[in-house]
Amino acid sequence: MIMPLPEGSFGVPAPVLDRLGAAGYRAMIAGVRLGVFTALEAGPLSVEKLATTIGGDPAGVRSLVNVLVTFGYLRHDEDGVTTAATPGPGDAELFWHEVLFEYWADIEDTIRTGTPRRGFYPWLHERPATAARLRRMFAGAAADLADDIAAALPPAATVLDIGGGHGDHTVELCRRRPDLRATVFDLPETITALREDAPPDRVTARAGDYLTDDLGSGHDLVLLFNVLHGHRPEECRELLQRAAKSLSPTGSIAILDHDREPPAGLGPAAAGFLGMFDLTLWQGQGGGMHRYADLAAWLGEAGLTETRVVPLAASPLEKLLIAGRPS
Repeated sequence: MIMPLPEGSFGVPAPVLDRLGAAGYRAMIAGVRLGVFTALEAGPLSVEKLATTIGGDPAGVRSLVNVLVTFGYLRHDEDGVTTAATPGPGDAELFWHEVLFEYWADIEDTIRTGTPRRGFYPWLHERPATAARLRRMFAGAAADLADDIAAALPPAATVLDIGGGHGDHTVELCRRRPDLRATVFDLPETITALREDAPPDRVTARAGDYLTDDLGSGHDLVLLFNVLHGHRPEECRELLQRAAKSLSPTGSIAILDHDREPPAGLGPAAAGFLGMFDLTLWQGQGGGMHRYADLAAWLGEAGLTETRVVPLAASPLEKLLIAGRPS
């Protein structure tokens, strides 16, 4: 039985709260696109000065400011209008707005048929500005997690970074492991854009399809960072089997991903984000997030039964799962 939607705070029906939240979110995006937050970085401005700075109509800017103040994005006092937080909204907000209001536009058809109508990366390829935002987000996330990841990973001389994209995690790992050499393996259109700061004597790019192409052999460490969530369980199990066979006798696989089960104590926002992310993966790739318990079981099927899970302080919704053969 499907229960009716609960009422929100102060007896306001949940759909009304969602509508208001969507209005605040859309107003914030308008502020970003109009340059409101950038204009206020140097300090408070009157509404009239703000309108002149961004080239907007004063009445329209005043109305937008009122909404942004109401939803906590801006403050308005005797000194004028100023941002409520520094830095203001940026890449992540613009990226997710485009995903939710453009990429999800036909999500009903995907749910009904079980077949994504358009892949995420072809959609992204048509939007260079969106792709650039996502690139910056990926690079920033890799840098934020790099110290924790480098400290947790076992010693390794040779690393295979499957689905490593532009090499963000590999570059950060190389900076912290001077004895490490790595191969980043991904699709041709991705691997041609390997980061410029990747050390050419230590990082090699290999183009191919990691679901079907040979993964090589003798690797001390295989990375699967934010890769498995793009694939269905049967594809994940097959890939883990093949990755395990590519390891040296003492090698390990390290998986970085979101756990489908949110950690306790993080509140409903954590579950909300994971649900949004999971549905986005389904829309684009027919994939979705996996439980870490399932990942550990699939690794066990591949012969890697010595597993440990490492929480990451910089990203509470992600974990590092490291697995190797019994010693």
